[in-house]
Amino acid sequence: MKRVFQSRIEKHHGTCMQAAVASLFEMFLEDVPNFIELGDEWYSSMRNFYKERGYNHGHFNPQGRIDLTKEILKADEGVNGYWYAVVPSINLGPECTHAVIIDKDMNVVHDPNPNNYGHVYSPKDIIQFDTCKDNWHIDLEGKLIIEDDK
Repeated sequence: MKRVFQSRIEKHHGTCMQAAVASLFEMFLEDVPNFIELGDEWYSSMRNFYKERGYNHGHFNPQGRIDLTKEILKADEGVNGYWYAVVPSINLGPECTHAVIIDKDMNVVHDPNPNNYGHVYSPKDIIQFDTCKDNWHIDLEGKLIIEDDK
């Protein structure tokens, strides 16, 4: 993971998503699409971006389930042990979210907003993270099921 910082901090038009993905894949900001500017196409564009680099792209919403989430992170492996995640924005208000990078213990290890230096997020702040494998699912009882890699 390479720390890349966002170049624009602006509600619904910033570059935190772009910077977090660039950090995750160890790329320059300019080499990653600014997904948020793609409108309805942002999600399919991000899925394709991950796929082109050999990863599946999905989402998981922890909803306070810290132990289960840590199990998922361990099984999923992320991109070299890191994941793109979303937390509430501390700068732009409660209706906005912010992209960060987390590790397998749900620690925010990189916040692309340089103005947030020193802010500590807790695992409960993580709204969602991107998954990178598709060989697992959560059963109806809420347990992690890992399928054999074939």
